[in-house]
Amino acid sequence: MPGVQRGGGINIQVIDAVTVTRDGRSLSGHALGGRRARVALVALALAEGPVPAERLAAVIWAGELPPTWPAALRGVVGGLRSALAGIGAGGQLVIATTPAGYRLAPGAGVDARDAVAAVRSAVRLAGQGRHRAALEAAQPAAALSGERLLPGEDAPWLEPHRLELDAAALRALELIAETAGVLGDHHQAVAAGRRAAAAWPLDERAHRALIGALHRAGDRAGAVQAYEQCRTLLAEELGMDPGPETAAAYLAALGELGVPGKARPPSATSAFFGRDAELARLVTAIGAPGLATVAGLGGIGKSRLVIQAAAAAGFPGGRLWVPLGLVARDELVASSVALALGIRPGAGDVTAQLAAALAPLGRALLVLDGCEAVVDGVASLVTTLVSYCPLLSVVVTSRVPLAVEAERVIALGPLPGPAGPGRAPMLASLPLRLLADRVREGGGRLDIDEEIAPFVAELCRRCGGVPLALELVAAQLAAMSVADLLDHLPEVIEQGEGRLRAIARGSYELLHDDEARVFRLLGVLDGPVALPLVRDMVAGGPIAPVRVVRILRELTARGLLTVDRSGPRWRYHQDDDLHRYARELLAAHGEERAALDRLAGAIGAIVPGEARTAPGPYLDAVDEVLPSVRLLIGAAIDGRLDRDRGLELCFRLHRYWAATNVTEGRFWLSRLLADEPQAPWAAHARYALGYLGYWSGDAGAAISDLQAAVAMLSGDQDDYAARALIYLGGLADDMDRGAEALEFVARSISAAAPWGADLQVSAATGMGCVLAERADPRAVRYAAEAIGLCRRAGSAEQLAATLPTAATICWQVGDLAAARQYIAEAQPLLAGTRRIARVVLLSASAGVALADGDPVAAVEFGALADQEGTALGIDRELPLARAVLARAWLDRADTATAARHAAAAVRAAQVLAFTYPLAVCLETAALVCLAGADGAGGYDAAGKRTAAVLLEVAARIRARGDRPGVPALRAAVEAARASVTGVTTGPLPEPATAAGLAIAALGARSGPVPVQHDGA
Repeated sequence: MPGVQRGGGINIQVIDAVTVTRDGRSLSGHALGGRRARVALVALALAEGPVPAERLAAVIWAGELPPTWPAALRGVVGGLRSALAGIGAGGQLVIATTPAGYRLAPGAGVDARDAVAAVRSAVRLAGQGRHRAALEAAQPAAALSGERLLPGEDAPWLEPHRLELDAAALRALELIAETAGVLGDHHQAVAAGRRAAAAWPLDERAHRALIGALHRAGDRAGAVQAYEQCRTLLAEELGMDPGPETAAAYLAALGELGVPGKARPPSATSAFFGRDAELARLVTAIGAPGLATVAGLGGIGKSRLVIQAAAAAGFPGGRLWVPLGLVARDELVASSVALALGIRPGAGDVTAQLAAALAPLGRALLVLDGCEAVVDGVASLVTTLVSYCPLLSVVVTSRVPLAVEAERVIALGPLPGPAGPGRAPMLASLPLRLLADRVREGGGRLDIDEEIAPFVAELCRRCGGVPLALELVAAQLAAMSVADLLDHLPEVIEQGEGRLRAIARGSYELLHDDEARVFRLLGVLDGPVALPLVRDMVAGGPIAPVRVVRILRELTARGLLTVDRSGPRWRYHQDDDLHRYARELLAAHGEERAALDRLAGAIGAIVPGEARTAPGPYLDAVDEVLPSVRLLIGAAIDGRLDRDRGLELCFRLHRYWAATNVTEGRFWLSRLLADEPQAPWAAHARYALGYLGYWSGDAGAAISDLQAAVAMLSGDQDDYAARALIYLGGLADDMDRGAEALEFVARSISAAAPWGADLQVSAATGMGCVLAERADPRAVRYAAEAIGLCRRAGSAEQLAATLPTAATICWQVGDLAAARQYIAEAQPLLAGTRRIARVVLLSASAGVALADGDPVAAVEFGALADQEGTALGIDRELPLARAVLARAWLDRADTATAARHAAAAVRAAQVLAFTYPLAVCLETAALVCLAGADGAGGYDAAGKRTAAVLLEVAARIRARGDRPGVPALRAAVEAARASVTGVTTGPLPEPATAAGLAIAALGARSGPVPVQHDGA
């Protein structure tokens, strides 16, 4: 590429001005000998091998060969060589003569070839997940175009080379649009997409790059405009529509908008009346960052007011809407908000993860709707968010204020009645206007004359100015007169919530039996629900499946159900007050238990029947019904559903929780198992709890749960007993009980024998892991045995899950060749996934890259391992990944960044229930402390003492568990130990104290270290 130098070699630039450079001396333009010399040089530079003399002559003279062309060709080549001699590149150094013709001398670089190679390299790096490296590799090629190749020449032989350069430039821009977007640099991503679409207006790939970049940036309007531009250009120039791939990219942009798109505000489906003063106050409140609460009775119009205010204010960072009316526990508030925003919360501080995701949005609006049941949880979350997100506006709707500092409360009361007696004031009143509008929406008409006016006034009086009550009676007026409806409603309606309940009861009593049954059954479907789950839940018996849609339409027409038509699937939900009423009716009819059983069956058809199934294919399906899953588990805890059904459901979902929210899985399982139920699924649920405890790093609890599972399964032929033994081996290893660990994994190998390749692979891998921790070379044999079993009798899924662990084992004992082989095989299998195996793969890739002397790759892999491990809650993987990341930054001579990551590694080790990961973190901290410890701009003698203490404490931790450490990391530690020989340390602190000492020293090196996880 232009400007690229191969040290001490020869570079030929064929893009723009033809130039030859050697050792910093250049020759270009006419100095090379004129047009024919330049054409000859470019033809040889672009050729893959020798060019026969006659073919080269045909290029130079454009097919019109002179009679004495051989002599003329020798003259051109000779003149070119003579010119190049002026920069020491004459003779055969650039143009070599071979029996097959002339060719470019080996070792000479050509910018056009380098550009194409750089793009190929960028594609490979992107496939490995190394987005930053891919971005850097692609950027130079993005500025190229075929027109810049030997400008001024127009010959057929140049066309394929120009097309190749154009294709490379377009691919480079596609990569920049994708990788920059993944890295969060949406400005660069969108700019690359626009450049591509402008340069190649009839190439759909260019338009897809722009649409994708705008999609990732959350610019829905921009994506729509980009698609329309593409469609118009193709129609006008080619007479065709965009292809299916372009349409799919467009529909993806319409269907979701990354994190914000998963929580789009509801659309206003009806006219808005009154509330001018409250609306103005709310718009003013959300115009500044901070918290505003809209408080009022159920059905009073809180959500509708917020929808109106959100639409009236500008939020370039986006508007996010999260319903919380169905969240029943304060401790689940943060996780529920995270899942609604598309953030998979890990085992760490979910509130901190939310703040980290929302802060970069800048001026954004977050609405938490229906919070009265979880006021404490919402108050805790909101207080943190407004502290850490200085530009975020938060609106809460609740029946009561949160009562927290700096809360701005907008209280909503009933709509005011007529300003005075008589028909004219009544017609102008807000309740009547709302009633008439909703009747009109339902296809009816409310004509008010002198005769009917008193009846309408009484109807509005009974509704008490509550908008939801008015909407319910408006739905009934499509089927009966005002007078008849008054006869149906109770004459005296109590104030407050009772008024709405009485009108809802009146609407319910008008339903046919099958409609009333569906309304009641909807009481156990939490959250917006798509038609398939509704049909599975309510169809059967007297209700035929084909009747369900018509019943839902009738309930919607009567105001008892709401439908959201904005997505690819319509979603049905009940207003919170109506939902509570439906549940009460269900219990009163004695139908709740049967309804919950029916829901458990419908959910059971969605979750995998085999609990060991990889979670990827069903993550989205479970996410959609997660509120109903939580309702079922809560019912099992409360005794409203058979406890064993809850245990089975949780067991079948344990890998889902490992991929989304380890904390929530442990929360539910621990409560279901709190009183040691003697149920058929209790043993497997206990295993699931131990499995999640293992990955969260809670070794003590995990050992207890897994040992209990083994004991409960001991009399049965069950493969989960063998699985529990495998994890027990790893946990005993965590607790520095090496002999016990080997005993557990040896038992697991025997227990796995009857169960086929799947379990045998896990057992062999477990033995390899325990041996690798002790640098036992036999570990490599067990890793190879596990991979061999996968290939002979296992599945592709099992191979993808096992290769990263095999690579880690080989890296740990120093067999880098085997580790590289396993990593290369695993990368395409796990590309684009979110799972534990990918985190393990990224950690191993970072370690091998560091051992190979490639700190840039190590930084990229390590940062991804940290980021994805944190998001999944895989706490046990974080200390080593962050330590490798810190060492890679040290190798890049960035001590401040290394200190920040080393401190994050120590913090990650501190939260684990076992000590040995702290050793590598303390060693890394010592290396950072010693970077530049020469007394001049670096650390002084006190800093050396700190490093000596950390190294000695780490050595004691290693000795206690017989863990010598990874060879690739050990050499630097041994050199550091030698550099502090003779330094007096005094009494050594305990490991926990040493961790605090390390963090303090690293903070002095890098400035304040943030408490939250640092994955970048």
